Amino acid sequence: MSAGKCKGLIFSVLLAFLLGACSADPQTSEPMEVSLNEMTFSMEGDEELGHQLMTYDITLTHSKGLAINVDSIEPLIAGWIEERMLDHEIVELEKLEGNNLRIKGTVMFDSNELSKEEMQELASQDESVQGILFQTVAGASYQAVKIGTKTELIEIGD
Repeated sequence: MSAGKCKGLIFSVLLAFLLGACSADPQTSEPMEVSLNEMTFSMEGDEELGHQLMTYDITLTHSKGLAINVDSIEPLIAGWIEERMLDHEIVELEKLEGNNLRIKGTVMFDSNELSKEEMQELASQDESVQGILFQTVAGASYQAVKIGTKTELIEIGD
């Protein structure tokens, strides 16, 4: 290989490296993390109407790098309740100190075809409130799911 071709090859490689380095997106942002610290729920029934009222109280902590659109927050309710849901309402959404949110709400569902024992069995198999669905202010959708003692953040794709 001649000296001219060698210099041209080296120049091309250096130019490609510099262009690639300039267009790389630096990883300077804080990682996006969520923790579901407290999740409590309770149920009360109205046997005459065949309805159950579940109340929930969730405390969520998120990293500074995760800007949550609070208007998009929804609880992730177990399928056996969701398929019987009659009404759902977030009663209180409170921004706490730091990057903490407290979400309180109620879910009314039809329990006509379920005995108390069947509901207890379903609740023991599948947590009644499993996590939170939300969007960021940029529009990305996520679900934060409690798995054991940890919270897993899952992006919901297009």
